[in-house]
Amino acid sequence: MDKSMMIGEEELKDVAGGMVVYADGLPEFDPTCPWEVVENNNCRVLGKFPSQAAACQFAKSFGPESYNAQLTDIPTVIRLRTNPQGNG
Repeated sequence: MDKSMMIGEEELKDVAGGMVVYADGLPEFDPTCPWEVVENNNCRVLGKFPSQAAACQFAKSFGPESYNAQLTDIPTVIRLRTNPQGNG
C-alpha cells in the first residue's frame, strides 16, 4: 500500500470509521488507485487503493462496526461532503 495515498497517523486517531467507494466521478479520482476509503461522517479521503480488497482491508482496521468497509456510492459521498454528519 502506498503510504503517500493515506492521511497521517495523527489525523487517523480521530476517525470514526471508513466506507469504501469506487471514486470514478469524484474530483480526486486516480485511475491507478481508484478505490478510496472515506470517513463515515464527512467522506474525507482516508486512503486510495488499487483494489477493492485493499481498500476494504484498510477500512476494517477502524473496528468491527458494520459500516466499516461498507460500499457506498458517489451520490452519498457528495451528499456527506456537502452536509457532514456528527463531528464531520
